[in-house]
Amino acid sequence: MNSNVLKSLVAKLAVSAVVTMVAGVGSAVAAEPVKMAVTNWADVLAVANVAKYALETNLKQPVQFVQADIGIQYQGVARGDLDIMVGGWLPVTHATYYAKYKNDMDDVSVIYTGGKNGWAVPAYIPESQLSSISDLEKPDVKSKLNGTVQGIEPGGGLMQASEKTIKAYDLNGYNLQSSSEAGMLAGVQRAYQSKQWIVATVWSPHWLFQKWQMRYLKDPKGTLGGEEQVHAFASKQFATKFPQADVFFKHFKLTLADVEAIEFEGNATNDYATAAKKFVDAHPDKLKAWLQQ
Repeated sequence: MNSNVLKSLVAKLAVSAVVTMVAGVGSAVAAEPVKMAVTNWADVLAVANVAKYALETNLKQPVQFVQADIGIQYQGVARGDLDIMVGGWLPVTHATYYAKYKNDMDDVSVIYTGGKNGWAVPAYIPESQLSSISDLEKPDVKSKLNGTVQGIEPGGGLMQASEKTIKAYDLNGYNLQSSSEAGMLAGVQRAYQSKQWIVATVWSPHWLFQKWQMRYLKDPKGTLGGEEQVHAFASKQFATKFPQADVFFKHFKLTLADVEAIEFEGNATNDYATAAKKFVDAHPDKLKAWLQQ
């Protein structure tokens, strides 16, 4: 082997070693993903996908979604197994979980206000005849509704509150019809097509308010709860581990209409990631506010 060939071989080996070292360093310092808890609820999917897109695109902070029931989310964030959740409802809906875990979490921010559980009717039903839950006692109203309140899955917080509501307002003879979210929505759609009367257990934010004109019935006894705030709760280690993301979430604000618009698009296309991207790209002013450091 002559000296020129030997020099060339040594040079190639040296370059290879440097590339390997650089690759090793790169993988060692690759950004750790934020483990964000999600459930397959439209409001959570809308908020989580917007945050993920904004963080990954603008702060180069990877986000990993972790599917978990709501109780597991609180437990996981409190234990530090999960970094953040973006669907904490207070003061009523998640009061039990919050009381149990609040000392082991950071309440990073209120993302939006106006969360609500209630009973709603299509806007074509005259308010003069039906504006309040107490109006359901009227014989003609009960007849037009076939004595039925269209519900969702049995056992959930909204259905438990609805059962209390029927007792509190003495709605004798009314049937709280258990179904599912899909069943409730199908019932509203059928009613709308023929302008039939229906009262359904619903909540905000939900894309149904973008698709149909609906209004909540007044609840003077407050049995279905009041306005809720939706919080981002993070682990005690979050601010130290992810300082830029922590500041982002402190500025991360949406309106109820924002969430419902993203839900509507995400539900229609079955693609919440793209719906979130479209929303963020169309609202540079909001993005600028979120990215304050």
